[in-house]
Amino acid sequence: MWPKALSARVSATSPNSVRNAPRLSRPRTLLAFALAASALVGMHSAPAMAQSAIKVIVNNQPITSYDVSARAKLLKLTSHGKAGEKQAVDELIDETLQMQEAQKRGIKVSDQELAQAFGQIAQRTKLPPEKLEMALRQSGVDPQSLKNRIKAQLLWSQVVRARFRATVQISDRDISQALAKKGDAAEENKKESISSYDVQPVVFVVPKQNGSGVESQRQQEANSFRARYKGCDTALAVAKAFPGAVVRPTVRRDETEVNPDTAKELAATPIGGVTKPVRIDTGFQVLGVCAKRSVPGQSKAADKVKDELANEQGDLLARRYLRDLRADAVIQYR
Repeated sequence: MWPKALSARVSATSPNSVRNAPRLSRPRTLLAFALAASALVGMHSAPAMAQSAIKVIVNNQPITSYDVSARAKLLKLTSHGKAGEKQAVDELIDETLQMQEAQKRGIKVSDQELAQAFGQIAQRTKLPPEKLEMALRQSGVDPQSLKNRIKAQLLWSQVVRARFRATVQISDRDISQALAKKGDAAEENKKESISSYDVQPVVFVVPKQNGSGVESQRQQEANSFRARYKGCDTALAVAKAFPGAVVRPTVRRDETEVNPDTAKELAATPIGGVTKPVRIDTGFQVLGVCAKRSVPGQSKAADKVKDELANEQGDLLARRYLRDLRADAVIQYR
């Protein structure tokens, strides 16, 4: 069993939320799986690669006994042996339905996004990704089972956002009432302002069919672009020297609409400056900072409450959505 202090730290960890959009409840066991596995690095139990057979068929898609065994071992790491095969089967059925729904809607998660999510878990467990995979294997668990679970959650979050974006509506009255329940400290926080930025995205495109050489070249070009960048007015002229560069229209983003790392870098980047290259699906992106402002009348506390209320509504809708998918599915147990 792994230490209680580590368990508490895992329970407090959650993925980045998506502002103003419903999402699933936080995947509270993902990091626990990884951390429990890392605590078992010293064990030498070899994974049992037993002969695999079809255990369940979900809309003509099989779930094998090996899938169930690997997931049951993941669950066992964090439930102190309380979760078993039934919980593993139920979880795998739900994930299969979630992935099928994402495929139906044309929603995908890139290998890079999946690797980044896995890497974040590894980072929080103070292990490099390859060591985390090793820890899982040494505890008898196939790391792919954890990656499949992460992928299903990433896909399902996008499905729920796409399905219910227009449905979830949080009024100013809802926010005020929620803030009032939190007390005077929250009301005081309403006086705070947040930072807003006009940013100009510039993408150095990496074609999907090209190898790592092109990717390295585009990253170098992005850094060269940064060295020549003199402000948003010069972006188009500077970009002409780089055939793979695409200058996108300027957009306005406040600090609550970007991930924390991007928010910190935007805050540290002066007007007329440009951020470091970040890998996205289409290539490497830099953000030129065209303007900064402090937005009055907005509150970090109010934004947090709005996210919480939206997430509560989104969680309820997501559970109903999955329940309906189960009801309509053809599920055969073997």
